[in-house]
Amino acid sequence: MSVQQLQDGIEAPKQFSVFQLPVHLCEDYTSWLRSRLLQNCGTHVVTLNAEMAMQAEQNPPLAAAIAQADLVIPDGVGVVFYLRLRQQFQRRCPGIELAASLLEIAGTEGEDYPIAFYGGAPGVAEQADRRWRDRFPSLSIMSSHGYLSDSEQVNFQKQLQEKQPKLILVGLGVPRQEYWIAENRALCPNAIWIGVGGSLDIWAGVKSRAPRWLRENNLEWFYRLYQEPWRWRRMLVLPHFAWRSLVG
Repeated sequence: MSVQQLQDGIEAPKQFSVFQLPVHLCEDYTSWLRSRLLQNCGTHVVTLNAEMAMQAEQNPPLAAAIAQADLVIPDGVGVVFYLRLRQQFQRRCPGIELAASLLEIAGTEGEDYPIAFYGGAPGVAEQADRRWRDRFPSLSIMSSHGYLSDSEQVNFQKQLQEKQPKLILVGLGVPRQEYWIAENRALCPNAIWIGVGGSLDIWAGVKSRAPRWLRENNLEWFYRLYQEPWRWRRMLVLPHFAWRSLVG
């Protein structure tokens, strides 16, 4: 089903372009994805930020994975800035919040939404799994860390194929999670697949998210740099992205 169609009276996202990458504009991503869940419409969701967009310019396989996704959301403030300069007043949609909203729907609506967590260091996905099930005991979650051997990977893929989770959250980091989803989504063709980066670490309590006042002032990137100072080289692309956005 095309992202241009209507589902349950919910207008589907409309496609725009950021540096020749697709980004989809929508008033309510959660409601649209909920309708996809109910209709068993498989969907690959990419959470696009400035760092990923710049990386994709130098990485054709990543650009191809983004282009093939069914829904690309503006996760980063840089992407929102680019859109606003072009009179597209789309609100930022953090991937961690979108994924959490779908987990809350699964935990409260009584629907049969088997879920999979994949990624993070050993123990992280399992801890995130436990914390979510503490909040919503009805959730059915299978989980695995992201450091599987080749044989363990094959076994995990078989489990996915057998259990057919409807929501699969992959936290392997960019670009690995985008590649992994593109390569494996045929195993569960009716699932919602989302690359969630470090969300599993936050849900597991291994890391903390930026305080709300930083998030509301578009400074979440600064808090991430504070937590992970090794990222400073990667974040040098942010002023480059801003300049490119201005000069067009």
